[in-house]
Amino acid sequence: MKHKYSRFGAIVLLFFLGNTVKSQNKNVTPKLGKYGCTAAKYSGGSYQYIPKGSFTLKKDGTYIYSGFEKPSNGKFNVDEKGNLHFKGGYLNDGTAEKIDRPDKFFLVFPTIPDHRWTCGLVE
Repeated sequence: MKHKYSRFGAIVLLFFLGNTVKSQNKNVTPKLGKYGCTAAKYSGGSYQYIPKGSFTLKKDGTYIYSGFEKPSNGKFNVDEKGNLHFKGGYLNDGTAEKIDRPDKFFLVFPTIPDHRWTCGLVE
């Protein structure tokens, strides 16, 4: 009798682990929409958060960066961890690394003067 319950417990455990992995995989696709970005600067004993524009992810795999008078366009793709990789436009060769807060990323790209921006879904 004990052996029967052990097997059942193992099956239940595998079922829950399988569903956990599936639900984690569902969350790698970022939400489409507008992400506002800020840079943090330490000055005078406190942090200042400086707005740095925004990027909008579109369902066709393109993005629009709005932070200048004229918007900049490019493409993006998503890796297996949910990180964004940009090609073309102002964010060219940049990566937005998914962080542990929902719909938030740390963004770095070659021409960034502030080391890293924090970007989060606003729409």
